[in-house]
Amino acid sequence: MTARILSFLDEQAARIALSAVLLALVLGGGYAVLLGGELRFLDEHVYLELTRSMVEGHGYAVDGNATAYRPPGYSFLLLPVHLLTGGSVFALRLIGVACLAGSVWLLYLLGRRTGSAAAGALAAVVLACSPLLVYTATALYPQLPALLLLLAMLECGLRARDGAHRLRDTVLSGLSAGLLTVTVPSFGPTLLLVVFALVWRRRGGWRAATLLVAVAAVLPGLWCVRNAVQLHALIPVSTNNGVNLLLGNNPGTTPGSGTSVDISAYDARAKELRLDEVGIDEFYRDSAVEWITANPGDAAVLYAGKVAHNFVHSDSLKTTGQGASDLLAALSYYPVLALAGLRLLLARRFPLRGVEKLALAVIVLNVLLLAVFFTRVRFRVPLDALTILLAASCAVQLLRLLRDRERVA
Repeated sequence: MTARILSFLDEQAARIALSAVLLALVLGGGYAVLLGGELRFLDEHVYLELTRSMVEGHGYAVDGNATAYRPPGYSFLLLPVHLLTGGSVFALRLIGVACLAGSVWLLYLLGRRTGSAAAGALAAVVLACSPLLVYTATALYPQLPALLLLLAMLECGLRARDGAHRLRDTVLSGLSAGLLTVTVPSFGPTLLLVVFALVWRRRGGWRAATLLVAVAAVLPGLWCVRNAVQLHALIPVSTNNGVNLLLGNNPGTTPGSGTSVDISAYDARAKELRLDEVGIDEFYRDSAVEWITANPGDAAVLYAGKVAHNFVHSDSLKTTGQGASDLLAALSYYPVLALAGLRLLLARRFPLRGVEKLALAVIVLNVLLLAVFFTRVRFRVPLDALTILLAASCAVQLLRLLRDRERVA
């Protein structure tokens, strides 16, 4: 029986993955229809305001003033749809739904690299059905575009190492990395892992790695030039790093507090100093570093707590809105996390494939980076796909064990 299941999954993997893509479109599109034009969260209003500013010819600005507070990638993605639809919120939601569907297919392609097409098919189905992913896809948040770009960077990077169209795939991986950096900057350093994958045990890998980095640097570099011209300062992507660092590192911060931290005293002091956007960013960053330096023990304990908080099933939202129930979130996340953990425990018996090692490295690197600031479940969304990949690989290995025992019996 188990042999038949595995054989079916392997033989029909592509069709199953395509069905999962359609399922993601149906689930995400259906939920988008239910939500309609209502915006539920403050961040959604902010991204829409930035997009409208560009549509109206004011550039990337708030109240007519040039800004770099938010990374620009997501607003640039919303721009053409806004222009075509007159700012339909429903149409803008469909961008996230389309990114979810594309991510389902890319995860299938990555899953095949575990040595089993069945693992890719299982990963695709689980990703398409994930309540958190469907929920986040319909919000005007950058996490689903970031997921698509992250998977594209990894898949194209691995193709550049192993495939026949190395130049094309290197450029595509670099473009994905550049777009990812200006969309969710914390995932930008993941490019270093792709570079390592290119140069490890491959003759001439440094040439491809150099091209990859050069292409990836184009968009962030152009944005830095824009910031230097508009804001008269060297700003790598955005000016919200300072406030995010302070929110995650001050006397009132807890591992799960997120943005629900009182920093009004710092706000008042910044106003007294009459700081501009760049000055406020520097002031907040210096304040956070000062607290960390003065309280290294507390900061270390807090950091460990934030690392652990990356793996919770839900967290409280500062903005009241609709959300998946805690029970559904737990039931859909912890079994996947447990299977991914079991895959690591089975690594001695079933050695990890290259793509699994890369997925694990991406997860670890970004969990550690996210905890430097503060953690939210939606920030983790791009990593959940890679967790699902490890879980699907584990499921296939367990099925193979069961198949072998059935044959012996």
